[in-house]
Order: sequence, then structure tokens, then C-alpha cells
Amino acid sequence: MFPFSRLSVYHIIMCFFIPFMPTIFVQNVKEEKKSTHYKIFEYTNLTFDHAESPVWDSDTNTLLWVDVLNQDIHSLNYYTKKHRIKHIAYGEVNIIVPIKDSDRLLVAVKSELFLLDWNKTGNAALRLLARFDECLPGNILNEGKADVMGRFWGGTKGRQQKDKVEVNEGSLYSLEAPYFVAKVHVRPVTISNGLVWSLNNTVMYYTDSHTRKIDAFDFDAVKGQLSNRRTIINLCKEGWRKEVIPDGMTIDKDGFLWIALMFDGCVIRVDPDRRRVVEVHRLPVSRTTSMTWAGPDLDVLVVTTSRRNMDEASIREQPLSGALFMLHNLGTRGVPDHKFVFPNVTNY
Repeated sequence: MFPFSRLSVYHIIMCFFIPFMPTIFVQNVKEEKKSTHYKIFEYTNLTFDHAESPVWDSDTNTLLWVDVLNQDIHSLNYYTKKHRIKHIAYGEVNIIVPIKDSDRLLVAVKSELFLLDWNKTGNAALRLLARFDECLPGNILNEGKADVMGRFWGGTKGRQQKDKVEVNEGSLYSLEAPYFVAKVHVRPVTISNGLVWSLNNTVMYYTDSHTRKIDAFDFDAVKGQLSNRRTIINLCKEGWRKEVIPDGMTIDKDGFLWIALMFDGCVIRVDPDRRRVVEVHRLPVSRTTSMTWAGPDLDVLVVTTSRRNMDEASIREQPLSGALFMLHNLGTRGVPDHKFVFPNVTNY
């Protein structure tokens, strides 16, 4: 089990173990077939306004995530149980990516990308690396990860009011050493999300949440180029309610995609080759945002959730909204995330 459940110090995360049956194996969303064995999940006793961008650093055995609206970066060590919080008093914090061979972190604040020195205070903790969507000041870097070569891939979303996002104001970019000039790959985009690569790094999966599609591109890892866009899953054709959109995404050791469905409170497992939803894992919340595989064996699926824009009545009905959930015994495990490559980063 994820040992965070043993923590009991004030302001430290505790987890609670609940036996339940979250898995539904489906041939079609309209014809659900339940699994025949129980699973276990944990949830944190702290909730966050909008938890996002979870990432597991295998080198330090540390789980990282952000609380977007509170502008906080969280770090939780698997072995020491030390929970640290870094407040960024500058704007929405949506992305965090570990940097290869460095204690620094790559973070996105509003529509800008920074290097973060955790132990420095104030403005000295952030070093600007790049700006995106410069003529659209209300835009936000919403999703970002590193590819196998260490490039950063990040996508923006348009201006947001409540749950509504302005259409077609965002883009998908990449950025790499040594010049770190943002390169546009997909435009226009409404809400960039997802981002994960196939096990052999020849396919990149991506979603513009507004389209309700999970798309695939042929991916040239050496050149950092995309081609041959096609749709793997279209929620519009799968029987999901019209407000349900795909959010964060990861992949398991079998090459199957795991996708958080915002406004439906579940994580789906997708076979990208057969273009089918094969499992649905439901949680007692409606706003599932993202996930990552965690733990020394990468066998725990950590799912982030949100209470953003929920009214008091909805929160009373779903009090665990904004918690982190840890799902166990899923019959598979993840693969290590790639890190951002920045030679001589300590000198920047």
C-alpha cells in the first residue's frame, strides 16, 4: 500500500483505505459489465481547490502535484513522508516537470514557463525561461510534459470564466535546448490536455478537451515533429453526457491509455490499437482532473480531483472533491515519466 496513510502530523497528508469495486469492464458504454473482484483506494484527508499535474519522480521517490488556484506546488516523499508546499504568489500554477540531473523544477505559471528553486524565497525562486501566447494575456499553460528526448511539450487554453473557456484561443507548443524558442505544432486549440507517448515513442496522444476527442499523431522523436493526426476515442460517439470532457492522461506498461473524465468522476482505460474503452474506474467525486503512476513499483494510480466552481450544496454531496485518490491492484503498472533536459541548468 502507499504508506502515506501512516502520517498523522498536523498539515501532513493522511490517507484512508476503503475497499470498493471501482472497475467496470465495458464492451460499450451503454452495456456495462462489472468486474468480479474488489479493489482498494485511498484518499487524502486534505482537499485542494483544483489539484492537477501529478508527477512521480522515480529518482527521488517523490510525488509532485499542484493546487492551481491557490498557486501551490506540493511535494510528498514516499519514504520520509515529508510533505512540503511551495507557494507561488504570481498566478495560476498548472504544470510541474522534474529536470534531469537537477534539483530544480520546471513550472508553468499563467502562460509562462519558469525554473523553480524550491529553497529560495520570493521572486528569487523563479527564473523565466519562456512565454507563450504573448498576445493573449488571459491564456494559461494548461498541460505539459517532457518527451523521450527531454523536450518540453506544453499546450495552452483560452480565457476561462467559471467552467466556460473561450474557443480556439490556445495552441500546442514544444521547447528544447539550447535556445528554448517555442515552436507551434497545433493551432487553434481550446483546452490543451492529455499528452503522453506510446511505449516505443512513435505516437503522441493528445486531447483538446473541447472537442471531446483523444487524438494520436505519428511522432518523430529525433526531429520533434508531428504528423498524421487521427482520433482514437470520441466521447461524442461513446454515449457519454455532453458536458463530460477528457482531461489528464497517462499510459501503462501494456500501452493502454488512462484518461480522467472531467464532470463524470471517473478514469477510463483505453486500448488505443482497438480504439475501445476497456475499463471505467469510478470515484465518489465528479471532477477528476489527471493522474500518474506512483510508488517504487509504479503500481499505484494517483488521481487528482477538483472542487473548482462547485457550489456549497455540491460540495456537501461530494465532500471528497479536491482530494487525491490512490488506486491499488489494477492489474498493471506505469512506466517512468521523462524529464526535461537542460544542460548546465544550474548555471542559468
